[in-house]
Formats: sequence, structure tokens, C-alpha cells
Amino acid sequence: MKSGANTKPGRRRFLKNFLTLIAASPYWVACKNTVRRIAMRFSGAPYTLGHRLLTQDFPPISKEERVKILIIGGGITGLSACRTLVKNGETDFLLLEMDQQMGGNSASGENAYTKHPLGAHYLPLPNEEDVALMEFLREEGIIIGVDKTGMPRFQETYLAAAPQARLYIRDRWQEGLIPNYGVPVENQAQIHAFFEKMAAFKSLRGKDGKYIFDLPIRHASRDTQLQYLDQLTFAEWLKQEGFQAPELLEHLNYSCLDDFGIGIERVSAWAGIHYFAARKSEQDNVLTWPEGNGFLVKRLEKYAQNRNRQQHLAYSIQLEPESVAVKVFDAARNESVLFRAEKVILATPQFINQRLMPWRELDLAAFHYAPWLVATLVLNQFPASSGMPLSWDNVLFKGRGLGYINTQHQSVAQQNSRFVITYYCALDGPDLVAQRRELYQKDLAHWQKFILDDLRMAHPEIESWLESMDIQRWGHG
Repeated sequence: MKSGANTKPGRRRFLKNFLTLIAASPYWVACKNTVRRIAMRFSGAPYTLGHRLLTQDFPPISKEERVKILIIGGGITGLSACRTLVKNGETDFLLLEMDQQMGGNSASGENAYTKHPLGAHYLPLPNEEDVALMEFLREEGIIIGVDKTGMPRFQETYLAAAPQARLYIRDRWQEGLIPNYGVPVENQAQIHAFFEKMAAFKSLRGKDGKYIFDLPIRHASRDTQLQYLDQLTFAEWLKQEGFQAPELLEHLNYSCLDDFGIGIERVSAWAGIHYFAARKSEQDNVLTWPEGNGFLVKRLEKYAQNRNRQQHLAYSIQLEPESVAVKVFDAARNESVLFRAEKVILATPQFINQRLMPWRELDLAAFHYAPWLVATLVLNQFPASSGMPLSWDNVLFKGRGLGYINTQHQSVAQQNSRFVITYYCALDGPDLVAQRRELYQKDLAHWQKFILDDLRMAHPEIESWLESMDIQRWGHG
């Protein structure tokens, strides 16, 4: 969830959120025969509100409102819809968001030391044909011109600064995320062959002249020559192609978890290849900010100004002869409102759409939503690592989670009194429902131990540096 395909929660594609807000509580831990007080808390949107979609225990409708266009969901998609409407001269719309803040899985927070992401934290450099995204980035001063070849020039401080990434493997840090330290020659050859094959897929075009793999997907070729890849898992395809080097499989599993929340045993071969082949930029970098994609949320929120309501949960949609009837629960006022709109834009994932429109046939078995942990840790020190300094993205080979980002990496400040890192983990497994249940049932102590045990692989003394930990639980990342 560290990222997001056009808005990357992969670290990149967080769909929609149902979380929990629990009051901050002090937490005591023992360390080296001393007792220290660490601030610990769960944070996030009230997942219990979202779960009321299951029980439908809402009060009777107490009033009715009319609006031309109703947008449900205040994440990047819903906010982008607001922008598109305003750009086209349409202002008679209203956006509804369940949470107390906008952003969905691109939301962000701030502590005494830095802004930090609560979900998706970077944007891949857009493909040249992604005209709409390019236009937005120009408007917001993220693209500031073109270079001598006509390619876009990005605001330098918005590009991930060096060193960008490191991997902890075989008890040491190496530069970059593709395993190379201690990798046998024959396995290195497999890794090289895999990326050569991805390069071929990247340039592959269909009979209509369009790329087979492209972003946004609507620009991709309609050629069906590789449609069979959607009937295989990525793991099955890799085995068929002879790609079985453990280091390669681990890297690919990490990549799929990072982008989709689920690994190579569940992701389709088409989706796995798309991850590597759809991005065409020759510049090996990403756009990122201390608050992650919360930076983009703030740039989009202005289009919904005075035309949004938070803590509003849509719970039923019915088609009528002249309008669309939407029942909405206003959590702040504990009342239900009936909205009638000419049009409704759903910026919500399919598992929500099924609850809103039970009359619509959806094959939910085709959609997998893994739960996520995102934790913000404040540390009073961070050691210099031999051979490779602290990077923006820091990944642990065969770690339980997806590593952590240095949230202050993009800061212009030369020194920090505290170090703030954001840890990510997609809780993939054979039973995602059980994983989701465990996410909410286990207490703070359990998840603190889970996170610290993972990070101790590279930082054995991390518990002694820890001052606070905020844990964001995403039930459906």
C-alpha cells in the first residue's frame, strides 16, 4: 500500500477504507531493565460506521434533499470527479464522504515533526499519453516545463531524492530493491532475463497500434492476444516461463503486495506483468511528498469546497423513473437523509457497491481486498547504516511487511530532532476475511509487537529508540 497506480495504499492501489478511531492511550514497555512510556494509539476512520452497511440499522428518513449530481466517496477518484465537473462548468453537485477528512486511502496526518502519509505515498511518473493527469500536474506546478527532448520537467523537490531505495538482505543493506547481494550467478541470470521480458512487454503493441499494457488502462489496446494471462495466476505463469529463482520470486511477491495488497499466488499474470510493463517513463523515479499522496488530496480539495459533506454514509441506491434515490446516514446528526439526484457518481470499491445496489449482479469472488497496517513511528535516534544510508524507501528481504519510508526524506531541513518513519504491511493470506477479523480484534500490544519484531530484522535496537506509534488499520486496502 505504499503506492498507487494512478494514485497509488500500492503502498500503491488502496481502494476504499473502513477503519477505526480509538482514543490515544499511553503504553508501557520494558526495555533493558527499564520501563519507558510510549504513546500508542489506533487511528483512522470509524470502521464501525462502515460496517453498518451490513446490518442496515439506520434511523428512518427524516428529510429529503435534491442535487443534480451526487458523488459518493471522497478519495482521489471522487475529488477528481469534482475537478472534472468544475472544469466543465458544472457546480450543482455534492460530494459525500464517510470519514471526517477527505482523501480515502491517500489521506495524511501530521505530528510535531513532520507531515506523514496514512496510506498511498507516491505517484509514478505519468505516461506521455495520460493527458488528463499531465494537465493536472501542470496546473499544480508539479510539471514546470519540458526538456530539450520535449519530455516533461518535474519540480525537482517533488521527485524522490537520492538515495531512493535500499534492500536489507543477508544481514546488510544494498542499493536498490532488486536483490543482488549474495545472489548466485544463475539466479542473477534469471532476474536479468525476467526484466528483459518485461521490457519486451512494455513495448508490445496490439493490432490497433496501441500498447497492450498502458496507463490509464482505457488507453490500452483492445487486442485480445494476451487475454489468457488473466486466467493464470502470476505464480503459475512464472513457473511456466521457468522463472523460479527464490530472490526473483520474493521480489515479485513484494511488488504485487506493494501495489495490489495480494501476492503472486493470487494476482493474475496479466496484472503482474502490467505492474512492470505499463509505465513507460524513461526516468527511473517517482513523485512523492512528506505527506505522501495527501499532497495531491489538498490540491484537489478546492474543487469540492462548500460542496462536500463528511461523516455521511450512503447506504442504499434505487433507480427511479426521473431520478436516483440515495439514502444517506448523517453520523454527526444521527439522522437519515434521502437525496434525489439526476446522476450519481460512485467513487467506491465493488464490495461497497454491492451493498449500495444489491439488485445489481456483481461477482465479488473476482475481487480480493487485503487488510493493511500502516504505522507511523517517531524515533529519538536512527543509526547510520554501514554501506548504505537511510533511504526514502527501505525494504526488508523476506520481511513480514513491506518495509518503511523515511517521511522526512523530502524535507529541506538539514537536521531533525526526531526521526519519523512509516511502516507498511499488507496482511495477505489464504483467508482474507480471517485476516481482516484479526486486524480489528487484536489489541495495540499485539500489533506493536508484530511491527517491532519485523523491523528488528534490520534494527535490533529499534524498541529502545521508539517514542510513539500510531497504527492505521485499513480493512480493505
